[in-house]
Amino acid sequence: MKKLIIALSTIFCAILIIVSIYTLPPKEKTNNISADSCNYIISDYGGKVAVFEENNQSPVVVYEIYTHLLPENDIELLRKGIKVSSLSQLQSRLEDFGL
Repeated sequence: MKKLIIALSTIFCAILIIVSIYTLPPKEKTNNISADSCNYIISDYGGKVAVFEENNQSPVVVYEIYTHLLPENDIELLRKGIKVSSLSQLQSRLEDFGL
């Protein structure tokens, strides 16, 4: 009887792990930013922080950082768009938002 309970518990745990893995949200896209293009704009896109290449309407990447949760001065900067001219500047600014 004890072996049956252990076996059922093990099966239940395995099923729970498998279900958890398949119900996780997808990872955000982060590897579309290239070193070739160095002019980016960090802006609000659908209520989230996004990175755009300059002169492009489609975001390169959208992060799971909701802009309405940020301080008001950051929200205002994102509404206007934060221009950066290098990958190091981009990384530094994104770190300011917790990325």
